[in-house]
Amino acid sequence: MRLVAGRYAISAELGRGGMGVVWRAEDRVLGRPVALKELATPPGTNLERVMREARTAGRLNDPGVVTVYDVVSEHGATFIVMELVVAPTLADLVGREGPLANDRVAAIGLQVLGALESAHAAGVVHRDVKPSNIMVLPGDRVKLADFGIARAMDDPALTQTGGVMGSPGYMAPELFAGAGPSPASDLWSLGATLFHAAEGRAPFQRTTTAATLHAIMYDQPVLERCRGPLAEAVRGLLTQSTSDRLGAPALRRLLETARTAITDSPTQAVDPAALPTIVFEPVTAKVAAPSPTTVDWKPPRKKRLPLVLTGVAAAVVAALGAIFLLKPAGATPVAASAPGPASTSSPATPTTTTKHSTKKPTPSPSKPASSVAPPSTTAGRPPKLEEVPLIRYHQPDGGHFSGTKKVGPPDGFVKEGVFGALVATDEPGTRKLFACKVKDQKDWFTSPDQSGKCEGQQPLGLLGHIYADPPSWTGARALYRCNAGANHFDSLDAGCEGKTKEFLMGYVIV
Repeated sequence: MRLVAGRYAISAELGRGGMGVVWRAEDRVLGRPVALKELATPPGTNLERVMREARTAGRLNDPGVVTVYDVVSEHGATFIVMELVVAPTLADLVGREGPLANDRVAAIGLQVLGALESAHAAGVVHRDVKPSNIMVLPGDRVKLADFGIARAMDDPALTQTGGVMGSPGYMAPELFAGAGPSPASDLWSLGATLFHAAEGRAPFQRTTTAATLHAIMYDQPVLERCRGPLAEAVRGLLTQSTSDRLGAPALRRLLETARTAITDSPTQAVDPAALPTIVFEPVTAKVAAPSPTTVDWKPPRKKRLPLVLTGVAAAVVAALGAIFLLKPAGATPVAASAPGPASTSSPATPTTTTKHSTKKPTPSPSKPASSVAPPSTTAGRPPKLEEVPLIRYHQPDGGHFSGTKKVGPPDGFVKEGVFGALVATDEPGTRKLFACKVKDQKDWFTSPDQSGKCEGQQPLGLLGHIYADPPSWTGARALYRCNAGANHFDSLDAGCEGKTKEFLMGYVIV
């Protein structure tokens, strides 16, 4: 049995990672079980800095934080002595159970937020908030671990000598641009963690570290299972601009709402993977007409409904007139004139004029036909909404392009079919969608990068606005960005037609 600092007896390994090895041990002085984190300290490591950073964790006293008891150094190794917590991490939980329910994610997020607020109030940032650093105890009680690499925000020595430390997939974009860690960067990491818990995957994870960093700097991850106030919270946290990023008070309000929200509503239950898929025909051969498997989208006939209603109103007027002009007992019938348009004519007032009467009947006022309520199927539709068909094109060598009438395809592309429709204006619940091209390559792709910079590639134009969540007033389909290796393409198929799915960009109207 290995004895550290003359008092901590190591009995078993609990786990290991990039920061070192965690051991199970017993404090023989106090007779309590502890966890010993043996930090990896490669040659050239500033041990004084490591000790100083570890001690900052000992300043924290919060039920949501794994308590640090001691920091010791022995034979060139540094050990952080911590509270022993035997529980799965949030990463383990999601890996075992899959994406968690929105209200459960919000409840976990509130506890992590409370721990971070305590740390920030003490002048400490965590710097490595991620699912594998969140311990989930029975009853979903949470402990935030690994404050051992936290930095005291008021320590200038660490600011001068510190490098970028943490897990790249959950680190805020400003850290890669040279900014120091801050409460805002911790909140970004919390947003990425909540995304992982709700969606079952990391928001920016790519096949290489460089691609991951590029995604953090430029991509806008699209939520598939996350809805309502939780989705609003995640989007507000995963904002590249720190000035626009959601703060702790606003985040707490959204998470409180999400924690108590009803999660079995139709909106919450929408799962894009459960929608019927559309599989396009192979694009190796030239297609002269849209594939029969694509959506047969047609612009809505916006002027037909008023004309139909006008005709109905006129028929009603005529029928009422016929009833009212029937000859009553002892009365002389009044000749009825043909009704005019419903917007100018009105039902005749029932009269019983005798042949001796010299008084002219007075017509009653009428309401124009425009007051007739539209059918309930159009309820909630934004007024003057202009829809923009999104068209898929291809070329014989396999390249794809998604375009509109205003942003057409390059030469050599053939129309394949219509996905559905975007909207022309920035409506509530929508985001911009751009046509882009990879620089110096024949690879065209579609991007929801709201900066308009096409994730650092070549912008070709604004296609329109795509809904982040399915609109309640009409049908919608999920639109995915896919990767075929040599080129990118868009698809309504959640399986990306057998290729690699990158992410869900949003929902098109059908």
